[in-house]
Amino acid sequence: MLINALIVLFVLYIVATAWQGRRALAAQEPTAKLDEAKRLLFISALGVPLVGALIVAAL
Repeated sequence: MLINALIVLFVLYIVATAWQGRRALAAQEPTAKLDEAKRLLFISALGVPLVGALIVAAL
């Protein structure tokens, strides 16, 4: 059951990362691009513990 929840969280993480990446690329102004890139970096950093938990749960 835990592995299923982690897989769902990981899929949501992938969707959020892709969505934020598109927003970062679509921004026109340099300051807006920087803000969107910072959000993308934050979302990407959140995925590292999620992947670690997924690996540990799969063992």
